[in-house]
Amino acid sequence: MESLEEKLIQDKRITPEQLALARKEAKRLGKSFWVALAKLGILSQEDIAIFFAQESGIPYVRISDYQITDEVIRLVDEDFCRQNLVIPLFKINNTLFVACVNPLDTTVVDSLLSKTGFDIEPLIASPYSISQAQDYCYGLEDRLFNLERFVLKQGAMRSLPFSRASERIPLKVPVWLCVEDKRLVLKYSSPIEGTTRDISSEGTAVGLNILLFIPKGAMVMLEFKSTKGSSFKSAIKTKGEVVYCRMEEGLRYFLGIRFIDIEDPVRRELLKLAEQKQASG
Repeated sequence: MESLEEKLIQDKRITPEQLALARKEAKRLGKSFWVALAKLGILSQEDIAIFFAQESGIPYVRISDYQITDEVIRLVDEDFCRQNLVIPLFKINNTLFVACVNPLDTTVVDSLLSKTGFDIEPLIASPYSISQAQDYCYGLEDRLFNLERFVLKQGAMRSLPFSRASERIPLKVPVWLCVEDKRLVLKYSSPIEGTTRDISSEGTAVGLNILLFIPKGAMVMLEFKSTKGSSFKSAIKTKGEVVYCRMEEGLRYFLGIRFIDIEDPVRRELLKLAEQKQASG
């Protein structure tokens, strides 16, 4: 008898190469072949759920197609549903139809029978769709917002672990930032746009606004763009280290970056721009 993995190839859902890749990834992760398939994006959670439904003969349901009533959702307690990743959909006569990740789990089905007193008809749904439906019907879990009591108790962390031993001079220059640190890998390789806010009076560090959190200690490359009043005609590049990253309003972040490798002409030009803006401002 062929395995379900081989059946995927027979049904032309995946290629032999994708099968081998998923098996290798599953071994690396120490997880199931199916988890690896989804992680690699070869098949979605829904694709896998539909495949299981077709092979088992248990119907697959797209939960978003149904309106779950308050009467039905109250038939099974929230804790049980979240713990077992199930959700009741509708009741017809004495039968309760329940969306499940694993409808062949007899322990869960028997518990539902015992808790409700109805006949249980388990149906297959993707894990993500069940979680979404639970959040919609029950509301988000309180534990997701446990941070509230810590914020009230300790207050927001406003202090900055960055010594401003020198004066800061306002400076507004467009800049592109590239992360050049193997310890921090972004999902995209394009530069991140930002704008400088100030520069230290010695030209050793710069503060800039950006729309991405970059952790303290990360190594970056800064590319300052040529602006009106600047003597440099092309972009200037210099390396730096993130000294701090502070979140501001609207998912904006303020970075403090210490220059690692900056040539004196570049330093002087940036300071000149800051002084010009300060004089005109």
